Amino acid sequence: MAAYEESPPDEGYSEDPLTVGQSGSMPAHLARMTVQERTEYAMMIIALLPTSEVAEIVRRLRPRLYINFFQYLPPEVCLKVLGFLDPVSLINTARASREWMLLALDRKLWEQLYILEGFRVIRSEVVSFEESLNVERPRPSGQNDEEHASKRRATPQRIQPTLHADGDSEMVDVDTAGLKQGSIFGGRMTKEPVSTNVDVPMTSPSSSSARQFPARHSSNFQSRASRRLSSGSTLSSQAASPLASISSLVVVDRSDNKKKLNWQYLYSQRRRLEANWEAEKYTNFQLPHPHHPEEAHEECIYTIQHSGKYLVSGSRDKTLRIWDLNTQRLVRPPLRAHIGSVLCLQFDADPEEDLIVSGSSDATVVLWKFSTGQIIQRLRKAHRESVLNVRFDKRVLVTCSKDKTIKIFNRRPLMAGDLGYPDISQGVNPVATSLNNWGYNPSPNAGLPIKPPYTMIGCLDGHGAAVNAVQIFGNEVVSASGDRTVKIWNWPEQTCIRTLIGHTKGIACVQYDGRRIVSGSSDNEVKVFDKESGLEVASLRAHSNLVRTVQAGFGDLPYSAEEDREDAKAIDHEYFRAVDTGAVSRTVFLQRGRPRNAGSRKPEDITAYGAKLPPGGGGGKFGRIVSGSYDETIIIWRRDKEGVWRAQHTLRQEEAAHAASRAVQEPRRSNDTTTSQPSQSASLPHHGGNLALDVDAPTAPFAPGSELFYRHLVDITLPQGPAALRQALQAHPQVLNYDYLSESIEEMPPSTQQALDAVVVSAVAAQEQLQANLLDSSSWLAPSSTSRGIGAASSSHASTSQPPATSAPVAKSATTQTTSQPLTLVTPQPAVAAAAPAAQTAGHHHHHNAPHHHLPTNMARVFKLQFDARRIICCSQTSVIVGWDFANGDEQIIEASRFFAPIE
Repeated sequence: MAAYEESPPDEGYSEDPLTVGQSGSMPAHLARMTVQERTEYAMMIIALLPTSEVAEIVRRLRPRLYINFFQYLPPEVCLKVLGFLDPVSLINTARASREWMLLALDRKLWEQLYILEGFRVIRSEVVSFEESLNVERPRPSGQNDEEHASKRRATPQRIQPTLHADGDSEMVDVDTAGLKQGSIFGGRMTKEPVSTNVDVPMTSPSSSSARQFPARHSSNFQSRASRRLSSGSTLSSQAASPLASISSLVVVDRSDNKKKLNWQYLYSQRRRLEANWEAEKYTNFQLPHPHHPEEAHEECIYTIQHSGKYLVSGSRDKTLRIWDLNTQRLVRPPLRAHIGSVLCLQFDADPEEDLIVSGSSDATVVLWKFSTGQIIQRLRKAHRESVLNVRFDKRVLVTCSKDKTIKIFNRRPLMAGDLGYPDISQGVNPVATSLNNWGYNPSPNAGLPIKPPYTMIGCLDGHGAAVNAVQIFGNEVVSASGDRTVKIWNWPEQTCIRTLIGHTKGIACVQYDGRRIVSGSSDNEVKVFDKESGLEVASLRAHSNLVRTVQAGFGDLPYSAEEDREDAKAIDHEYFRAVDTGAVSRTVFLQRGRPRNAGSRKPEDITAYGAKLPPGGGGGKFGRIVSGSYDETIIIWRRDKEGVWRAQHTLRQEEAAHAASRAVQEPRRSNDTTTSQPSQSASLPHHGGNLALDVDAPTAPFAPGSELFYRHLVDITLPQGPAALRQALQAHPQVLNYDYLSESIEEMPPSTQQALDAVVVSAVAAQEQLQANLLDSSSWLAPSSTSRGIGAASSSHASTSQPPATSAPVAKSATTQTTSQPLTLVTPQPAVAAAAPAAQTAGHHHHHNAPHHHLPTNMARVFKLQFDARRIICCSQTSVIVGWDFANGDEQIIEASRFFAPIE
């Protein structure tokens, strides 16, 4: 052991990267000391030195303690290191110095961060935007063609070894910029500073931004930017400054001196948009514009789809209408060709496609030219009964019908041997139908006919009831039916791959992304299934009636598939470990009435094992599910910290229509304010958060919009007095529809009953006046559409009867039970096809001499909704389309949103 300690040091290893060797000979007595003894000896000596000498020692030791690795590593290596940082750490890195900021704000680095958050962009928009910025851009005269490619950094910000003398000394004021996440992502740090004596603006936009970035003439910038920067050059303020006259979306890439999309700015605006979704900040709009009610549909709207600036709607009035979302006006007159209600549609405004496909209760499918509205083709024999859904991709058109079948039509000429070409024998072929003859003999397929476009090439038959919805993904079609099953089909082979069972009533809607199947049903639930195993991985229950429409975006990351698979295995192992230890009973699956799992990973909550997805379906932190129901609500589902899906926000169509109508008459005072202004508080459900009473606090144990929620709201509001009740009724006027309010008031002390009654009477009068004004001014629900939508049905629907509305309570009850609905949602049993439960029928009740608390409400069952990165838009039993714009009037978010693809 002694010999080992006296062995020479390892010359091939050093703990100090800057220590080359001994600077001088060491006294023998110091050489015999250990490291700890030398440290104590040095500290004793330093304690005897004057302060000035100690400062000199610190100055000389500083290069060994603080290493700026950006000075020693190539920019490519530095960017690789910075790529492991999260956005907040990257912003803090940019604050360190100007030199670090140049790399920390690299556009490619932020593009990678944008993708790793689960966000997506519309690539075609990015390409066209950058091409438009550089159209006919002259080549800079100072460009050196012989410069070696390896010397041109691929990054737009090249590291400069030396800066101006005062460049590194200027740092961001922490007190001004702040360390809160909101200020980081609300900033306008989109350009490099033009001078070296200003702070980097990382906080929210303000009027000072223009002063911090003074304008420079573009010619000066281009001439200086083309100068070749060497290791000894300094950073010119003009060379570092982008063009101040262009949008913050633009930066100049010094690798090729071209304008490019500023990904750091794009990321910031996307995070601000997501913050609006989280905080429920939005503005409402409606189609048609309230100033042009004559453009509205004449009856209820069954289907919509929007993409980019366009929205197409189909109605019971047998027309399709194309809308411009920017102007809220019709693009052209209504499209008329169907003789029945338009139940479904899909469109693609891309000039290469230029197509609208619509399906109707007249059992036909019509193909329209989007750009002109002309009819391309009419498929008169597509189905025997109502066409309930249509979907198309580049290769095929898929339709489903009330006749229980799914039809496949080719969209391009189809030759023998092509994928999907119908087999002559119409049977299962265990071997290939054609062989490669290498050109020696005529091909056996040479004589087979070419199938023209939109020829039926397949029929998928297997459901026992109406097929209400279909989705296409690659070679697979997913269908949902009133027979309570979801089926996965291989359409080229026309075979059913898997049948999913889980719902207890007919299924109305379905979505498929290749890994997950999301469905909504008459059992009031939204379910998420694992496609590979067919197992249910989440069940979401908060609606009180049929879930008519659903859309999900799980926010998958580039590595989500592998990570979700490993998470599922780990959760299965935890479950089996809990079973082995006795923490979970082996008979837990046999318990009837056991609560459904909404995504919990706890072993006691697991309802199935062996899935390839973890409970909840996996995905990223920005995933969301939006569902619409016959209970007149739209619920935005988000995962909590434990991964469980929760009903985060509840929206109502009629309240959005009221707010959109008022917004035209009462312009917003500021883009930064939320929609919870006092003047608007009577109709928007999320205003409670801004009131003195936190009326939205008890949403955790109760589904927003449910009866239990409103009961709990009454319980916590009445003890606080009339002022609290007035605020609660302004935020949630739906409370007036429940007898529980009047019953609870009767139990209050007599001294407060009179004041509470006065608040209720005032709220009822305000709501009646609001609806009366709305009917007169915006024609939100025209009497003609009401009579046609609720009265005698067309020949394509089963007839219904409605007693005369003699009073408000009776009218509400009758409407709830008999209002017409998409009867195309067929289920095999009458119990499944029931439209509305008796729970929705409000009882008749009076409180003392006060007017009746139930308001005559317009039915607004949600038929179809769609969301993108910025908006939710829905149609319902009314003739108006309403939307929620989470850009909230912010011009910066609106400008950047053209590049945002929806969460997928």
